[in-house]
Amino acid sequence: MAAKPQAPANVKPAFKLLPLTAEDAHRCVDIYFAAFQNPHSLACWPRVPSIRAFWEHMILDELAEPGAHWLKAVVTSPGASTNDVPDLNTAQRIAGFCKWVAPKPGQVPDTTLPQWPAEADDLEIVATDPAYQGQGAGSQILRWGTERADADDVEAYLEAAPDAVRLYEKSGFREAGRTDTYIENERVKGEWYRNLYMLRPRRDTRKGEPQR
Repeated sequence: MAAKPQAPANVKPAFKLLPLTAEDAHRCVDIYFAAFQNPHSLACWPRVPSIRAFWEHMILDELAEPGAHWLKAVVTSPGASTNDVPDLNTAQRIAGFCKWVAPKPGQVPDTTLPQWPAEADDLEIVATDPAYQGQGAGSQILRWGTERADADDVEAYLEAAPDAVRLYEKSGFREAGRTDTYIENERVKGEWYRNLYMLRPRRDTRKGEPQR
């Protein structure tokens, strides 16, 4: 079993956003499973080989999806290239990843899901390795998408677990709805889970700039 990646000692990591590639899929599933330990994820996605294979194939299938932007936050040292972190191999230098989906004009939203504006950017997935949480990788990923949304003059949408709300609020997202679900199966022994739906208004409709 591979050792858990750690940031280099006495060096605050910096991150560079790069396009995600097919070779990154395995590492992304590692990060996703490590980052999401809430009752919903544990109940729906048992950490078994078949589920891992499902997630890897999903990422590979959706890398070329029209309008989708898959990014990875790669660990580097301040002012250095990504090759200047010798303690981490190529896969371990991926601290987090995301999938931003651009607006799809004319597409009818799936009515089985909570509705959001058809013209909104959608942050479909974002995950940061716990070893790097709180060090800026997630904020950098969010900043990439929110700056693009502002440039395109569109809203942005995401779904959030309660422990991630503060990060999203700092980027200008606000709660637009929520669902509470009681989860119980062989992996989760009866827990309530709250899922929040968050919107970031268009720049010209916001009252003041979001906190940074």
